Amino acid sequence: MATTTKRITCRDQDAERLKIHTTVPSKYIPNPIGLSRILLEELGKGGFEVEMRHNIYNIKSKTELNPCTIEKIRELSRSLTTSI
Repeated sequence: MATTTKRITCRDQDAERLKIHTTVPSKYIPNPIGLSRILLEELGKGGFEVEMRHNIYNIKSKTELNPCTIEKIRELSRSLTTSI
C-alpha cells in the first residue's frame, strides 16, 4: 500500500494537535457508541480520536479529560453491572 507525503504530513499534524493520551480498558466500556457520544459532547467534533488496540481504548485529545467526563465514562461501566 502506497502512502503519500501528504498523508504522512496530515498524520504528523494530527499527532501534534492531539497531544493528550488517555487509556481505558475495554471491559469498562460496554457500548463504544456511548463512549463516542460522551467524548463528542465534551470535546467536540475533531477534538479527539479513539483507537482500540489489545482491548484498550486509546483516546487522543486536544485537552485533558476533565473529572466530569471521566465520571460519565465510569457511569458506562456502572450501567453494565446494574443491567446484569
